[in-house]
Amino acid sequence: MTRSPPLTLLCASFAVAALTGCSNDPELRNQLTPELRNADYPPLLPIEDLVSLQPAPEQQSTQLEQNLNARSNTLQRRADALRRATN
Repeated sequence: MTRSPPLTLLCASFAVAALTGCSNDPELRNQLTPELRNADYPPLLPIEDLVSLQPAPEQQSTQLEQNLNARSNTLQRRADALRRATN
């Protein structure tokens, strides 16, 4: 079975990318100061405290529909006023 050159090139690119991820880079490891290395982990918080409560999708869609209807009515009135002004 022969592979087309673009497919072979794609596979080779993935292999090279995967191999570069396996390297040990001492420059990155030496950037941490001893204070940071020995620091405590931050406290974990419950997810409810971190994420704001979102309205129910039904309520959101009703609000969105009302906003769009109001904008549509406003634009329709502006269009009517422009038509009257040009006639």
